[in-house]
Amino acid sequence: MLALFSTLQALAQGGMLGRVLEKVTCGSDATQTYALYVPSSYKPEKAWPVIFCFDPGARGLEPVQRLSAAAEKYGYIVAGSLNSRNGPWAGNAAAINAMVGDVQSHLNLDPQRIYSAGLSGGARVATQLAIAGMSKGVIACSAGFPQGRDGLPDTVAFPFFGTAGTEDFNYGELRRLDDQLDELKANHRIVIFDGSHEWAPAEWLGQGVLWLSLQEMRAGTRPKDEELIKSTFAARVAAIPPAPVAEVWRATKSIAADFRGLIDVKDYEKKAKELAASAEVKAARKAERDLAKREDTLSSNLAEAAGASPAAQRKQVAAVRALAEAPDDSPERRMARRVLGGAVVAAREGVRTLMDGGQYDTAAGLLELATLIRPERTRNYVELARVRALLNDKPKALGALQQAAEKGFADAARLEGDADFAKLKADPAWSAVIANIRANPPEPAGRGRP
Repeated sequence: MLALFSTLQALAQGGMLGRVLEKVTCGSDATQTYALYVPSSYKPEKAWPVIFCFDPGARGLEPVQRLSAAAEKYGYIVAGSLNSRNGPWAGNAAAINAMVGDVQSHLNLDPQRIYSAGLSGGARVATQLAIAGMSKGVIACSAGFPQGRDGLPDTVAFPFFGTAGTEDFNYGELRRLDDQLDELKANHRIVIFDGSHEWAPAEWLGQGVLWLSLQEMRAGTRPKDEELIKSTFAARVAAIPPAPVAEVWRATKSIAADFRGLIDVKDYEKKAKELAASAEVKAARKAERDLAKREDTLSSNLAEAAGASPAAQRKQVAAVRALAEAPDDSPERRMARRVLGGAVVAAREGVRTLMDGGQYDTAAGLLELATLIRPERTRNYVELARVRALLNDKPKALGALQQAAEKGFADAARLEGDADFAKLKADPAWSAVIANIRANPPEPAGRGRP
């Protein structure tokens, strides 16, 4: 752990500028930590922009690492909380206050250029900070605005840069949000990349930082860099795809919106309007809406399958998996993969709520569904075993643990120290299962996640 640095001079003299600091402890609260990147060009004589990052699993180091190259190039400080995670707002508020306060106490920040970034639930935290006025702009990955009545406001007064993967279960949300923000005439850009529910690759996060820099130039909070404006504009024009027509339209209208006031975009505004009115774009957008409706139907069918018989569950999952495992990439295959990913996340979140309420039978149905959708994820079998153990169904609990062992689960110590499995330990089959688990090699990263 990095000891708290008392002055900026100590930071610079220690050779820490231009380096990702993996863990910095907050001076006001030693339980709060964050990752930090300060560009090598930092000088305390001027105020600097900063991006505060929030991950749904308190993995704030990942966005700092991915943003560091762009932060160095365009001159941004980046900090990522190692405490903020999906859960009650009070925990996030404590993490936000501690991290922001600590960075402000050591570095000269520009209050007009404080930004927030997040993934999934962390994106909703980042956007909430902008709605509240603390953050002046957002980079949101795989989610948009807070859900419920406090979601998308009538006016969005801050720049919003969103990303989603083609196989991201929140892909549809970001697509719809693009249209909603168009209607509100909000300053925004949403990009889609080949991927799933994740922090956007460094390339696209870098595009987000560059986009925020351009918005600063439009707002007058950053001096105009004519060379950067021209080169960025040229790169965006060159990147307009030749097809499909809907993406040509989206790229064209995005260029017109992003560079208005910085460069002459009249030709692109005209072209975007012509494309929007064309029969080809209208047909393409209808096809997209039809596919989205089918996605919603398949998602609903899977949700209902959680309460069905095992045979019905297998049938429903098999139908979607057949689409998801098609040999060739297609909009339909990507859609099916989004459905499966969304169903697993919904099951995981539902199980948490059901467990808190003691509704173990219903939770078991969701976990059975999760094992069918993601049979390679060993943690699903472990959680199913936990529910069965709490229901005093020892044979099924031990059977689920044996399945976890067969799939490669390797953390025997975790099970032995878990009170929920205490009643299983007297059963002779317990020792055999634990022996099988101990014999497994360590699991690859990600295999144990639900």
